[in-house]
Amino acid sequence: MGKSKQRWRYIANQISIRWRLALVSLGLLTLLLSALGTIILFTAEQALYSNEGTSLRYEARLAVNSLKSHPLRLVDAPGPPPGMLNPITSVPLKILAQKIASTNDEATILAPDGAIIATGSNAPFTPSTVVLSLTQIKQTLQNDQQGTSYLIQKDVQGKRQIVVLLPLEQNGQTVAVLQISRPIESIDNFMTTLRLILLLGTIGALGIATALTFPLISVALHPLVEMERSSRDIANGALWLRLNTELPNDEIGVLARSFNSMVAQLETAFQQQKRFVADVSHELRTPLTALNGSLEMLLLGADKGDPETTRRLTKGMYAEVQRMHRLVEDLLALTRLDENKLQLRQKAVDIQKLMHTLYDQARQLAHGQYITRTIAADIFPARADADKLQQTLLNIIDNALKFTPSTGQVKIVAYNEEPDTVIIEIHDTGKGIPSDALPHIFDRFYRADTARSRSSQQVGGNGLGLAIAKELIEAQGGNIIVQSQLDKGTTVTIRLPSATQLQHQNTPPLVNSLP
Repeated sequence: MGKSKQRWRYIANQISIRWRLALVSLGLLTLLLSALGTIILFTAEQALYSNEGTSLRYEARLAVNSLKSHPLRLVDAPGPPPGMLNPITSVPLKILAQKIASTNDEATILAPDGAIIATGSNAPFTPSTVVLSLTQIKQTLQNDQQGTSYLIQKDVQGKRQIVVLLPLEQNGQTVAVLQISRPIESIDNFMTTLRLILLLGTIGALGIATALTFPLISVALHPLVEMERSSRDIANGALWLRLNTELPNDEIGVLARSFNSMVAQLETAFQQQKRFVADVSHELRTPLTALNGSLEMLLLGADKGDPETTRRLTKGMYAEVQRMHRLVEDLLALTRLDENKLQLRQKAVDIQKLMHTLYDQARQLAHGQYITRTIAADIFPARADADKLQQTLLNIIDNALKFTPSTGQVKIVAYNEEPDTVIIEIHDTGKGIPSDALPHIFDRFYRADTARSRSSQQVGGNGLGLAIAKELIEAQGGNIIVQSQLDKGTTVTIRLPSATQLQHQNTPPLVNSLP
């Protein structure tokens, strides 16, 4: 059974979706038309038989009413057995049978035991007599409570006739049964014609449906065909291609729009990858050029044996190596974040202790800037990786110091915004970031150098600091936003989940701690 199912599944998979849809549609249509034809044939046949039976029963009742002038009389003992007709009564019954018999109908008078008393078959051109068993007679009379029952039987010549039985009663007792039959050849001929018409109609409907199904399926599958062609072109590098989006809001239309969205994301990803490779190459080219120049000078003996010159060249090469090392470390961190392989050891972090540590480190990194800290008295512990959080905040502080003049100020603030959120803000009074650059500051290798000046002593970053900060903060369940105004400064706001659910509804008072 399992192999048979697999075989059919394999065969179905080898058929194109166009043919599968066509076969399913035409098969379902054939099934529905067949069911409808069967219902029509059955209903029509039953209606014709019922009308024919009603007509026969009506004629029989009219003929029976004529017996009122000749009442049926049972024979009293001695004589024939009880329930048998008096021989005198059989005469009007014979007349009744002959009166009903015609070229279309045959009438027969039956005794209660099924014996034939009289028949009208001696009239010319009457149909053949239908012989019923006693069991058929009794069952028909018992089931004929509403006077609508009839039988379909074959006569002695093998022709089908409809038979109606009508009991003849005297004093509440059935003394005879009137059997009237009529050939149903005309009904059979009509039903044969109707079957042929329905068969031809079904075949014609299926032919028309077949002629219309394939064009309609082709129209419906056209977006899929275009999608397949576009996929091949996209695989060859044509990432700018898009499908026609003026499609109805059906499954294929939704699929086409999703396909366009996927291609757009692929195009963006490829562009970012190309830009990423170009940026990495650019970042590595500068230190490699410096290293190459310094090594050439040493090889050519430009230091002339002067230890100070050698030390200066070696120190410069060391600085470039450190620069490349930082770049590789940042790229490795981003790669791990992208692959969700960066291991975070999240626990309750004492924000007050962390802020004091960062304050001390910021003072060591400052080159004249005024450093302040503002920490809430009852600030909650944050749920984060302490090392990664400290690294992120220190990078942001270092970035703020680089772009803030020596006469400026950098302020570190920490407080609770909600019972389950810890807010850390880093303000600087640098020149700020232009509004058109703000949406891109978290992009990798993006640097708005034209907006934020650097002193000649400062070494520019590689444009990965904020990108790494964003990835690290979001990996710990927080978020980071940057607000900035030209010539007024920049504020970096970090929101982190708290490690405890304290029932504080209001922000605790701030305690200023100045150096």
